[in-house]
Amino acid sequence: MLNLVRTGNRPIVLLTDFGQQDTFAGVLKGVIASISPESKVIDLTHGVNPQDIRQGSFFLATSCSYFPKGTVFCVIVDPGVGSARKGICIETSDYYFVGPDNGVLWKAASDNKIKRIIHLTNKACFLDSVSTTFHGRDIFAPVAAHISKGLEDISCLGESLKKCVEYQFPKIERKAFSLELTVIHIDRFGNITLNLEEKGYRQFIKNRWFVLTINDVQIKKAFSSYSQAREGELFLIGSSSSYMEISLKNSNAAKMLDAKCMDKAVLKILDQ
Repeated sequence: MLNLVRTGNRPIVLLTDFGQQDTFAGVLKGVIASISPESKVIDLTHGVNPQDIRQGSFFLATSCSYFPKGTVFCVIVDPGVGSARKGICIETSDYYFVGPDNGVLWKAASDNKIKRIIHLTNKACFLDSVSTTFHGRDIFAPVAAHISKGLEDISCLGESLKKCVEYQFPKIERKAFSLELTVIHIDRFGNITLNLEEKGYRQFIKNRWFVLTINDVQIKKAFSSYSQAREGELFLIGSSSSYMEISLKNSNAAKMLDAKCMDKAVLKILDQ
């Protein structure tokens, strides 16, 4: 028996690499509706690149704060499904994160202060039959539905863990007057996200002249809005995700620069 209380149904947010062509995402919603038909289900995205833990982590970490307290994030980017990797639920100050223990949950959860981590082992909250290839359907969606429905204490889901797998974005290599950065995301518009938060950029630049070099191209302008740039001009801008990005006015910066994730870029101060 699962001990449920009337807390009001917590929203469930789905983030997966399932895409929309197959039925996987729809089946998750069917499972949730069967267990907790009153739960509101929100699709954050099903467009994570297949098995791309870095991108899934980035999407989750930069989006979760916009959802109400108590939200249950069901995250399925799971290249290790069927292996010895654990399924976990992380309870934080504001949210619940359910998914595989492969690092995809770590950044978002740690940013929100982790309260406890549970290894999902209680089969009473799974579907009756658990496949080795679709834990999203058989384990994670049911667990998310039970939490949403009003699970009083998630300790009943399994044993507590002291830690889980951590995934960190690539580290910035710092020197006195330069930073070696890494491309961590490219959006559908071709904007290139770097592993440098806007506040870190401002602390480093301090209104000094700079040059950013990526794939042998130099960028020397930064703007606060896309409209400030000239047509076809490359520039730096603080994105809505709070990270710095390289953009090209009304065009695709990634295509112009032949850029891809994990490419390196160097930000250098000129007026030392």
